[in-house]
Amino acid sequence: MTATNVILFDQAWTRFESWLAAHSPADHAALRPPATAAEISELEMQLGFALHPELRRLLERRNGVVEPEPSSGPGPGVFPAGSILPLGHRLSTTSEIASMHEILVEVGEDNTEAELWDEEDLAGHLHLCVPFALPNDGGVAFVDHRPGPTYGHVYEMGIGSGDLEGTLWGSSLTEFVRAVTDALESGTPFMYYWPATFEHSSGRTCVAWEIHS
Repeated sequence: MTATNVILFDQAWTRFESWLAAHSPADHAALRPPATAAEISELEMQLGFALHPELRRLLERRNGVVEPEPSSGPGPGVFPAGSILPLGHRLSTTSEIASMHEILVEVGEDNTEAELWDEEDLAGHLHLCVPFALPNDGGVAFVDHRPGPTYGHVYEMGIGSGDLEGTLWGSSLTEFVRAVTDALESGTPFMYYWPATFEHSSGRTCVAWEIHS
């Protein structure tokens, strides 16, 4: 992994944020400030291995998003700004990443003990999968940290539904962010998730993703 890869990620992420700032300012405002070097070091210590450089750079740009904003008036109970990725995934903070990784480790150990997965399966290596975004339905988006050809791949997995085979969302975080931004800019789908708009009772709007099979 070279510095060039991080530069390409920077370019892709800047383009993504620029679209949010111009077209969905509420979502852009939901992005948290960068993680500190100490927060990233603490996360790596808890994981037991170094972060993929692109994931590290994502955290150096944004340490997750703020919590959904409760509504004080009639209509929807929260304003879900920050659910900017397909399936409503919200970027996780370093502490949320550490907590969710612990859950992945436990799920992986349980599956291994029950002999539900072969050793080469993704679900047999969840201890080397680092989550970076979560939806509200028990799923997870993560970066594969297994050494070899899948290092840096982005997957989505339905932990809550028991779907542990995983769906490849990109061969890298850079590719994934580019594809999501392409969808937002053109109004075309990312896989079978179509970008749309959620209109809150307050009159504000934010990005939503609709599923079209």
